[in-house]
Amino acid sequence: MITGSKKEILDLLKRKGILSIDDVTEQTGLAKTTLREHFLQLERDGYIKRTYERSGPGRPSLLYELTSRGHSLYPSGESALMRSFLAYLKRTGQETAIEEFFTEFWDKRVEKARRLMEEKAPDGTKAQVGALSKMLEEEGFMPEYTLNEKNGSIEIRECNCPFREVVKETRLPCKLEAEFYKKLFNESVERTSYIADGDFSCNYQILNNS
Repeated sequence: MITGSKKEILDLLKRKGILSIDDVTEQTGLAKTTLREHFLQLERDGYIKRTYERSGPGRPSLLYELTSRGHSLYPSGESALMRSFLAYLKRTGQETAIEEFFTEFWDKRVEKARRLMEEKAPDGTKAQVGALSKMLEEEGFMPEYTLNEKNGSIEIRECNCPFREVVKETRLPCKLEAEFYKKLFNESVERTSYIADGDFSCNYQILNNS
């Protein structure tokens, strides 16, 4: 089990997608020499890998991101058995059962989220989104959110997909997750990044149309 500073590094990479040692130094306050040792060890163990980014003349910047093994450290919410079961249902012509199951599952999530947000309604939007974020955290999404007080828009980032294996068989969870936010906020929602397409997170922009 990875703990302490190494776990903090992995969590940052999971949330942000890709970072330099300088970025991690700034966000953790740890010494660069300590971080370099941690990065080398995590790289040797196969949890992170190097990548390079060129933003101008000179040498490209050295950056790090999680490997598949690194991603596997985080909650997935399902197993290979679930994926096999879905494949079986598809193979035997039971796609309707799959759709009904996931629709009911997401309907219950909407009900739970609405209840939690309604309880915080007297405290304002920030408290409501905070309650939603806590629910998402418990489900394994590793959420982050930003409120724009000027225009009332909200950005919610899901840094982990707890249905990673399921999505390999059906994109229904992806469709229903977008609808989840539309039902909760009754406003324009746009998914601007998508883990299933190779992005580091699923980002949802919720616009206030009032």
